[in-house]
Amino acid sequence: MSIMPPSVPVLRGRRDTQLQFDGSALVLRRRDKEHRIPLAAVARVHSAGRVVEVELTAPPGGRPAVHRIEDVGEDAGRAFTDAVTTALSGVPEPAADGSALVTVRTLHDENRQIGQRRAIRLGWLALILVLAGETVLLTLTEDAEMIFLVWICGFLGGVCVHIGVRLTPFGKPVWRLPKHGVTVLARYDGYHDGMHVYAFTDLNGKQYGYTPPGYRGDTIEVVYDPRDPFSGTERSLLIGRGIMLLPLILFGGLGGLMLLLILAMIPAALFA
Repeated sequence: MSIMPPSVPVLRGRRDTQLQFDGSALVLRRRDKEHRIPLAAVARVHSAGRVVEVELTAPPGGRPAVHRIEDVGEDAGRAFTDAVTTALSGVPEPAADGSALVTVRTLHDENRQIGQRRAIRLGWLALILVLAGETVLLTLTEDAEMIFLVWICGFLGGVCVHIGVRLTPFGKPVWRLPKHGVTVLARYDGYHDGMHVYAFTDLNGKQYGYTPPGYRGDTIEVVYDPRDPFSGTERSLLIGRGIMLLPLILFGGLGGLMLLLILAMIPAALFA
């Protein structure tokens, strides 16, 4: 039986902060941003009590940047520090300025998806409680068909509302881009790994790539979200906001009518 090396702990600190080591970089996640720090950018990792600090390399005379996570487990912090320190010894040539290698990604879309999933679960729970309460009231009428109809309409209405909410474009890049996106000219950068790549730079001068389904010429217009340049797409592929709302109006409206119908069934059944 082979002995597996110990796993590197994932540090979870105050205010939903998380620090982990994926083998080639440190990933520091906060509520709205994710910092990816390559090992070549790290000068050292230090743990003291329930605090772990990641110090980046800096040019001579410069002040190194430090990323800090607090309120972690002491044993986990020491194990994490030892594992990363061991990995740093294998870095052949650390970067002169570690801050230049750090990439930052916003988490607005991920946070929106988490909030949406939480709202959907609460919505289903509330619907089940309402249907259960109606079932108790309808037992007074001894009308089994009415109880069955309430549950069928309630389930179908919940499914329609669920689909409408899942298709809601609010907060998605495709919803923000027509109004808040930045349009730039992207130039053809060649055919790489089976994809045609067009390169463009954001407002900070950082270069990104966009890969359309096929060749689009030497230059194309790309619109991207300044908060998430990876979301770039062709300007010509954007559709109107009104069209994006059609699924929400169709499914949400149909589901809402069905849920209102089952609410109206109770007084009609009780006082019939």
